[in-house]
Amino acid sequence: MANRKKTTNSSLSSQNVSSSRKINDDDIVEIQKKVFDAVHNLELQKSLDKMLRQNIQEDQIVRRDFSILKDSISEYLDSFMVLGYTLDGERIVIQSFKTPKDKDAIVEFMKNIFLKQQNENFFGE
Repeated sequence: MANRKKTTNSSLSSQNVSSSRKINDDDIVEIQKKVFDAVHNLELQKSLDKMLRQNIQEDQIVRRDFSILKDSISEYLDSFMVLGYTLDGERIVIQSFKTPKDKDAIVEFMKNIFLKQQNENFFGE
């Protein structure tokens, strides 16, 4: 006959449970608050994780679109700088220079345009 072991443990048994303390309404409210906080924190963390993934994905799409724009402009212009704002109001600068000389030429050109705009209302405002 096989050896048999006693598998019940009185401290883990559901029988003969005695409570030296009665649960009152304050205890129930405290337990409910702890459960609510735990669930709320979990849901909040899930929401934040989802928002972070969406933000990363949107950022990748924007970077891809700017890269496509830069490649398209490069087909027509040797050196250029695009200044502007996204639809969300964020500043952007897209630039392409093959040599430091090209960059200096664009920067000087921009200086002349801004000075002319200040002195002669170049942009018609």
